[in-house]
Amino acid sequence: MSSSSLIREALSAGEGLVRLAPCWVPRSFLMPGGRLKLDSRDLYALGAHRGGIDERWFSSTTKADNGPGTPDD
Repeated sequence: MSSSSLIREALSAGEGLVRLAPCWVPRSFLMPGGRLKLDSRDLYALGAHRGGIDERWFSSTTKADNGPGTPDD
């Protein structure tokens, strides 16, 4: 399926809105401050070696390089 077909299908399914799933981003060099209102059990959901969840991304047009352990796009 082409990109334009996927976009049209997503727009049609959402009645003009594209529903995006949030992407929770860990940072090994920061401490989660709680402003994202995540449950405390979810702050280190990807493991302590990846760091705490400090950011929420809605979308990105660039390749994310968030340190070792980041899966390929």
